[in-house]
Amino acid sequence: MLLSKVNRRKAGRFVPVVLAGLILAACTTQEPQAPAVDVQGPETGTSAYYLQQMQQSRDDSKTGWQLLAIRALINEGKSPEALKQLQALPDNMTAVQKQELSLLKAQYAVSVHNATGAVQQLKTIDLSSLSADQQSRYYRTFIAATAAQPTLDTLRAFIALQPLLQSTDEQQKNINATWQALRTIPQQQANNFVINANENILQGWLDLLGVYYRSNNNQDALKAGVKDWQIRYPDNPASKRLPAGLLQSMNMTAASTNTIALLLPLTGPAAIFSQAIEQGFEDARNGVLAQTPPPQTSGTPTGQATPATAAPTGTTAPVIGSADMPISATGPAPATATASPRQPPRPARMR
Repeated sequence: MLLSKVNRRKAGRFVPVVLAGLILAACTTQEPQAPAVDVQGPETGTSAYYLQQMQQSRDDSKTGWQLLAIRALINEGKSPEALKQLQALPDNMTAVQKQELSLLKAQYAVSVHNATGAVQQLKTIDLSSLSADQQSRYYRTFIAATAAQPTLDTLRAFIALQPLLQSTDEQQKNINATWQALRTIPQQQANNFVINANENILQGWLDLLGVYYRSNNNQDALKAGVKDWQIRYPDNPASKRLPAGLLQSMNMTAASTNTIALLLPLTGPAAIFSQAIEQGFEDARNGVLAQTPPPQTSGTPTGQATPATAAPTGTTAPVIGSADMPISATGPAPATATASPRQPPRPARMR
């Protein structure tokens, strides 16, 4: 009796030790698990990395790695390799993987300049089932597919993409691109757009385009119109950060054109006209109008300017025909080498 009790006690002591040994052995022999595959998330690796993970995977995650590899190949400009992987995909995929596949097919179509195919492929995708990163790629793909001929839906894609962008730099680039797309739309076509009543952001962009078309030739009116537009559309992204192209149009003042370069020949047969052209430009810039010809009365320069003296108002023929005074011509003369210096001051005053 005593011996059996002792044996049972010893056996009971060894059971926890044996169990612990079995658990430890199972942990040490288990293969390391591959990182999780998220086809709906952002791309963080290269195509080489994803292809390596695909080759090492033996479960359902292999298709996920293959989809990530296709996306990376498209972004890296390796369209033939991407097509090869697209054709090698299995038929049995999950719903999430099928949505990603449709998006990748549209991205591939854009990469091979098949805009029509890309738009048709995007129409088969359910936007509500996409993640934020996938929605961003969806709108970028649609914008790229319709960039040649922007439409109302292109503008909607720009607007939908704006809140999905994280950095201020990306948001400003999207605003600039939206304005550039707007500027490519003819004014008559933009005036005939019919939009929904709740599309306030889109309405603001179209009104801003109208302000530009009405006041583009008058900078003061353009600045006033844009300022009024910012008050009426405070929620529009462009209200806080105006497009770079619009700012450039608003800031083209006379001060921006006060420096004008003259390219004149210093040697050769035409060098004789350089001094006269430069002097005439300086007189025009300073507002000096000479009443008499300069002392130099070379016959050759006067003869070269004879086409200008053929104007109907030939009462000031000596002044018009002088090569030293090309700016002082008052009659409508054809464009000649001597008439070009009088043009720079005029655009500066108009702007």
